[in-house]
Amino acid sequence: MTEEIKTQPTAAEPGVPVLPSPQGLTSSARYGAERNEKNPIGVWATLVELSLSKKIPPLDGVQMLALLHYMFNVADRSLRLQIAEVVYRYDHDHPNAQDLFLACTLPSAEKAARRKAEKLFVRPSDWQVELMYDGAVAAAIEMFQANAPLSSIPNAFRRYFTRAMSRGMLRRCFRREENSGIRSIGDGSAGRTRKTVAANTVEREFFMRELLDQVTNYPNLRPPVRATLQCIAALGPDFALKEHAYTASGDPDKWKRNRDQRPILDPDAIAQAMGIPKCDVHRYLCQARVILRQVFNADGRLFQIH
Repeated sequence: MTEEIKTQPTAAEPGVPVLPSPQGLTSSARYGAERNEKNPIGVWATLVELSLSKKIPPLDGVQMLALLHYMFNVADRSLRLQIAEVVYRYDHDHPNAQDLFLACTLPSAEKAARRKAEKLFVRPSDWQVELMYDGAVAAAIEMFQANAPLSSIPNAFRRYFTRAMSRGMLRRCFRREENSGIRSIGDGSAGRTRKTVAANTVEREFFMRELLDQVTNYPNLRPPVRATLQCIAALGPDFALKEHAYTASGDPDKWKRNRDQRPILDPDAIAQAMGIPKCDVHRYLCQARVILRQVFNADGRLFQIH
């Protein structure tokens, strides 16, 4: 493996890579330098020019690919962050700026995701690590595209990058998706009223029964989740639904949210019919909402009345 590039930090700007002399290289480093496709000497010269001019030098496709390969697989963390800061601060509009920025930051994102998962979970699964890595990658891309100005505090770029990655990992891992795509409004009475149309009740009932059969027998649901939905369908609206519960204080007849209120599922009745705890009913319904919304109502227009 080649000798790592030494840096000489200067005041108020990133350090400048120093190109070592060929006499200082080991035999393995000189062998790697003599390879045609992955010549580190050419990459070092590119990094020196990039750090001095604060601009990505003009490179062809092969040279840019070699630079990206070196930064992603060979360079150490300090050099990666140094080059990423130069690209972020001074040459953000270059066509290959985002590629070089990600090549410098994604290796740190991968290691940070593994460490964060091991701190939060006793035995993190591959899926949890993958979620955190996906969040870190999304945060790095969002950070580069936002291009927010950096403050004048020491190590401002490293602080900003570390904070963005940490927040991205946690947000992606613990985000609740059963209510994704649903927008909330402050005052329900100020919104548009529902349009009433003359509908064919026979046709609507036929389609609703067909939809109910597809939902309760959807094959990709877990058996307990499918059994919960089938139990709700068997109970029917008279036993599986209930009115909203209100507090004893105040007059419910004067509450605005009591207008046009629809009944909700009764978890106590469902749990009693299935012979399982109430908390299990809530968990199965939560899982069912996520899957069924993605399959049957991805665009949010299934129950929309025109």
